[in-house]
Formats: sequence, structure tokens, C-alpha cells
Amino acid sequence: MDVIIDGSGDFDLRGEPEDLLVVVAMVNDHLRERGRSLVRLEVDGEVILPDTLTEKLAGKAPAEVGVIRCESEEIASLVNNCLSELRTALPELPVVCRHLAEVFQGESPEEGYDSFRELVEIWLHVKRREKLICDALDMDADALEVEGRKASVLYQELNGFLEEAAQALQDGDTVLLGDLLEYELAPRAELEAAIVDEIQARSQPKGG
Repeated sequence: MDVIIDGSGDFDLRGEPEDLLVVVAMVNDHLRERGRSLVRLEVDGEVILPDTLTEKLAGKAPAEVGVIRCESEEIASLVNNCLSELRTALPELPVVCRHLAEVFQGESPEEGYDSFRELVEIWLHVKRREKLICDALDMDADALEVEGRKASVLYQELNGFLEEAAQALQDGDTVLLGDLLEYELAPRAELEAAIVDEIQARSQPKGG
């Protein structure tokens, strides 16, 4: 198995890692020693997303794989770029939720189907970006608190409402979907900005 990091194949894979999760952990340690963070992982041509890492790599022997390609970025640059990207996107999230609620409560709800799917994808991208920042900073994302509530609890609630909304879409229940967007998802979209504020506050050097 070859491990390619930022185009270079000189990474020394010490010992005999029991599975690919251990290999990725070794790559992470190698990068952190150099002030960098893993931003893209590809195993035999398949891109592995952070939320599928355990599912895809746990128990998979290195001998089963030909090439692992890793891309990294300087931690400071990564954090600044992600925060900038999130601050650009987040103000539109609650606006889109309320707009779609009006569409689904109107006379042509079918016009909102594709936009709703895009909204879910954007939101998942936001959560991945938040996790990427926290991982880069060795910050426990689940321990963040917003308005007195744990971020992990807010994330579980968000997933629940997104699943309920997706089921409503599948069932053709556009009235319920509109209500979920207006009364549950839009307020949680507004909380994303507060979550990012908390991440940024914790990312600042103490005393700085």
C-alpha cells in the first residue's frame, strides 16, 4: 500500500497498522507535527468523507488497499478559510428555510422539491465544515454550548427534524414540510451562526 501525502510518497508507515483507521491516525499525527490538517482522503480512488470514516475504514486491512491519497492544509489557513466560507453562507440558511416554507404552503409545492434537497446538502456541508475546524483545532465539537445547550444535543435535534422533513417530502405531505421549515428548521438555521461564533471564540489564543 502506498500513502501519498500532498503528492509525496515518502511517508514512513511504521510497524503494521491493524486497519486503515490506524493508518489515517498516523497520517493525522504526522501532519499535526507540521502544523497541518487532513482535508481530503481518497482510498483507491474513493473519496472518504469524515462522517463515513469509521464505517468505511474500520477493520479494513492495509493489504486490501493499493493507494491512499491525502491532501492537507495549514491549520491556521484552514480555519480562517472555513470560517470565512461559513460566515458567507450562514445568513442565507434561515432565509431559504422560510422561503421554502412559503413555497410548500402555496399552490405549487412541487416547485420546492429540488430546492429542499439542495438545502439539506448545503446544511450537511456546513456541519462538515464546522467539524473540520474543530478537528483541526483538537476541539471537542460536542462540548460546544450555544444559548446554554450542548451542540451535540442541537445536532441530534437537527438530524431528527431533517429526517422528519425528508419523510414528509417522500410522503408528499407538503403542509407538514412547510411547518417544519418555518417553525423548526429556520430557527435552527439561525443558531448555526452562534455555533460558528462559539467555535471562533474558542479558537482564539487565550490572553490574545
